[in-house]
Amino acid sequence: MKMFAPAALVFGICLAASAQAPAPAPAPAPRPRMEEGHARMMDHMAKALHLTDAQKASIKDIHARHQGALESRRKAAGDTRRAFGEAIRKADTPTADLKKLHAAMADANLDLLLEHRAQRQEVHAVLTPEQREKAARMEGRMEGMRMRGEGRHGHPGMDPMGLPGEDRR
Repeated sequence: MKMFAPAALVFGICLAASAQAPAPAPAPAPRPRMEEGHARMMDHMAKALHLTDAQKASIKDIHARHQGALESRRKAAGDTRRAFGEAIRKADTPTADLKKLHAAMADANLDLLLEHRAQRQEVHAVLTPEQREKAARMEGRMEGMRMRGEGRHGHPGMDPMGLPGEDRR
C-alpha cells in the first residue's frame, strides 16, 4: 500500500492545481510566420523583377498602407466563415439563416479579395511594363499551384473538404 502513496500525492496535487482558475489566455502575438513569409516573398519578388531601391521603398509603403485594412478584412472573413461553419453543422439551423450567413461570408471574402486587388494594382503601377509582365507570369504560376492543390514548395495540399489531396501533377 505504501507504494501507491507517492502516486496518490501527485494525483492530489494535480487535482488541486486543476481546480484553480485558469490563467488568462495571452494576448495574440503578431503573426511572425506570416510576416516572415511576406518578407521572403518580397525579397524573392525584388530579385526576380530586379526592383530598384525606389521601387522597393514604394512597394513597402503600399503594403504598409493596406496592412490595417487587410487585417480587418481577414478577421471579418474568418469570423463569418466560422459562424457559417457552426450554423451549417447544426441540424436545426433554418435554411434562411444559413443563406444570410453564407451571403455575409461571401461578402466578407469579396471585401478581402478587393483589398488585395487594390494593393496589387498599386504595386503594378510602380513597375515597368517588363516587370509587370514578369510579375503576371509569376502570379499565374502561383495561381496554377493553388488550383492544383499544391502547397508550399510544390507539395500536394488539402482539398476543399480539408482532406489530404492527391498529387495532381
